Amino acid sequence: CMSEHSVDIRKKGRKLFSEGKEKKEINTMKRLHFKVFGETEEYSVIFDKQKGKFSCDCKFFTLRQKECSHIFACRISEENI
Repeated sequence: CMSEHSVDIRKKGRKLFSEGKEKKEINTMKRLHFKVFGETEEYSVIFDKQKGKFSCDCKFFTLRQKECSHIFACRISEENI
């Protein structure tokens, strides 16, 4: 079941994406680097192609190791290509 929290994260992620707050910076063989502009700070999101996993340097992801709105925005971006 979807927790309230993950619904909120998706909503925030969609908002970030629709406002153009996410941009792809570097695409290497192993990684895809994104920059996401939050309300007060900018965050670095990395997609590890070998592991098939995203990571973000925000406090939420660092503490919980769960997908944050920044990662969700980048995920939407990738699916829209």
